[in-house]
Amino acid sequence: MVIPPVLSGKTNDRMSLNHGGFGIIRWQMKLSERSYGETPESCRVSEGTAVKTLTVRHRLLIVALIFFTALGVRLLNWQGADNEALTVQTSVALNYKHLAGLLRANGLRSLYDASSATSNPDLMGHPPGYPILLSLVYRSVADSDTAIQLLQITLDSLSVVIILLLALELFPAAIGIIAGMLAAFAPQFSWNSLTLLPDSLAALPVLLAVLLIARSRHQNNRSELLSMFIAGSLIGVSCWLRANALLLAPFLILLLLVIRKRAARWRPALALVGGAFLIIAPLTIRNAMVFGSFIPVSLGAGQTLLEGIADYNSDGSLGLPQTDLELIRAEAETFHRPEYANSLFSPDGIERDRARLARGVAVIRAHPFWFFGVMVRRAASMLKLERTPLRLQPTSAASWPRLFQWPLRFVQKLFITAIFLPLTLLGAYLLGYQRQFQTLALLLVVPFYYFCMQSALHTEYRYVLVIHYFLFVLAAVGLYSIGCKITAAWKAAR
Repeated sequence: MVIPPVLSGKTNDRMSLNHGGFGIIRWQMKLSERSYGETPESCRVSEGTAVKTLTVRHRLLIVALIFFTALGVRLLNWQGADNEALTVQTSVALNYKHLAGLLRANGLRSLYDASSATSNPDLMGHPPGYPILLSLVYRSVADSDTAIQLLQITLDSLSVVIILLLALELFPAAIGIIAGMLAAFAPQFSWNSLTLLPDSLAALPVLLAVLLIARSRHQNNRSELLSMFIAGSLIGVSCWLRANALLLAPFLILLLLVIRKRAARWRPALALVGGAFLIIAPLTIRNAMVFGSFIPVSLGAGQTLLEGIADYNSDGSLGLPQTDLELIRAEAETFHRPEYANSLFSPDGIERDRARLARGVAVIRAHPFWFFGVMVRRAASMLKLERTPLRLQPTSAASWPRLFQWPLRFVQKLFITAIFLPLTLLGAYLLGYQRQFQTLALLLVVPFYYFCMQSALHTEYRYVLVIHYFLFVLAAVGLYSIGCKITAAWKAAR
C-alpha cells in the first residue's frame, strides 16, 4: 500500500508563487523516492508544517486568495438567488426584525425593563444577539435586508479564512488550501449566509475559539490562559446569536484531556468556562430580573425536545405534536385555555415550556433505548449535506458574471453527501491510523458536541452548520491523500 507522502512526514513540499494580473498559485510537490512502497506503520502525520514553513507573505497571499474566492462565490450566489433566501423561515425572521425595531425605539436598556415591550415573553424564543445586530445595521441603512445579507456574506467569508488557518495550524499548506477552497465553494455555507437568520454568524466565534485552543498548545502559561479565556468568551458570543452552543465550553474540557497533560488541564479549563460564563451571565441575569426565573439564554428547550421526539415517532403512538401549531393547539385543549393557541410563550410561557420539558423527559424515561436510537439516527443525519435551492443562471450573454456562473454551478453540484461523506471518513481514518489523536480531537470535538447534545432535540441543518467546516478539513485530508497516491502511482509507472 502506498501512503500519501504528506501523511508520512517525508514530503519535500515547496511552493512557488507566480503572480501577475489576478495571480496564479502553482504548487510543486516533490515526492521522496523512499516513500514508494513504504508500509503504513512507518508513516506519521506531519503536524503544523504550513505554519512552520510558509513565510508571512505566503500566508497572507493564501488568506487573501481564500477570502476573496469565498466572497466572490457568495456574491454570485446572492445575485442568482433572486431574494429567495429572504423567504426562509419568514415568521422567525419577522420576530427578529420586530425585536430589532423595539431595541431601536427603546434602547438596549429596555431589555432589563420588565414593563417594556422589549421584554415580551413572545420574543424569548431566541437570544437577543441577532436583533441587536439588526438594530445597529438598520440604524445606519434604514431597514435594508441587502445590507444585512452583505454583512453576513462578508463574515461568512471570514469563517472560511478561520477554518483555513486552523487547517494550516495542523497540516501542510496544500491540505489547508483544499479545506479553504471546499468551504469557499460549498453552497450550504453560501445559502445560509443569505438568509435573515443568525446561523451562519453563530459559527464564526466557535471556529475562532477552536483556532485559539489549537494555537494555545504552543504558548506559555500566561498566553495560554488568555487564549482559553478569549475562546470561552467567543463561545459565549455565539450563544447570544443561537443557544445551541450553551454547553460547548464545558464540553471542550474533554478536548483538554487529550491535548493537555494531567497537571496542565484545570487552569485552562477554568479559563475557558469562565470566559463563556462571563459573556452569557448578562443574559441569565436579565432573564432573572425581568421574568423572575432561571433561564440561561432563551426559552424553547421543551418545545424542541417534544417536537424532536415526535420527528421519529412516525406512527404517532406517543401522542406528541410535530409542529408548533399542533403544540399550542393541544395545550389550549388540554389546559382549557383558548388563549394558549395564539402563542408559544404567552401567556405562561415559562411554565408551559417547563411542562413540555417534563413531558419529554417522561417519554425518554419510559423509552430509553428507543430514544437512544433516535439520537443515533439524528446524529447520523447531521453528516448529510443540505440540498440548497441555489440556482445560478446567467444574467445575459454580455454579462461578465456569465464567465463564472456556469463553472460555479457545476462545482457546487458536487457538494453532495455521496461524495463528501466517504472523503470525511477516509480523512478521519488516516488520522486515527497514524495515531494523531490530538489533531483528530481538535477537528471532531465540535461535531461530537452536536452529535451528543443537539441529537436529543428537533434539528434542522442550519442548527448544526458549524460542524461541516470541521468535516470539510477531514475531507481535505482524504482528497489530498487520494491525490498523493495517484501521483505516486503515476511517478512509479514512469
